[in-house]
Amino acid sequence: MGRIIAYFREARAELARVTWPSREEIIQSTEAILLFTLFSMTILWVYDLVFGQLMRLIIR
Repeated sequence: MGRIIAYFREARAELARVTWPSREEIIQSTEAILLFTLFSMTILWVYDLVFGQLMRLIIR
C-alpha cells in the first residue's frame, strides 16, 4: 500500500513541475491546427474533384 501512495505523491510532484501553456498559447495552437486542417481539406477536395473527373473521362 505504501508503494501506491508513494507513486501518487511522486506523480503529483511531477505534475507540479510541468509548465502548462497559457490561454493565449492554447488559442494560437488551436487556430493553427484548424487552419492547417481547413487547408488540407481544401487540397483533398480539389484532388477528389480532379480525379473524379479523370475517372469519368476514362470510363466513357
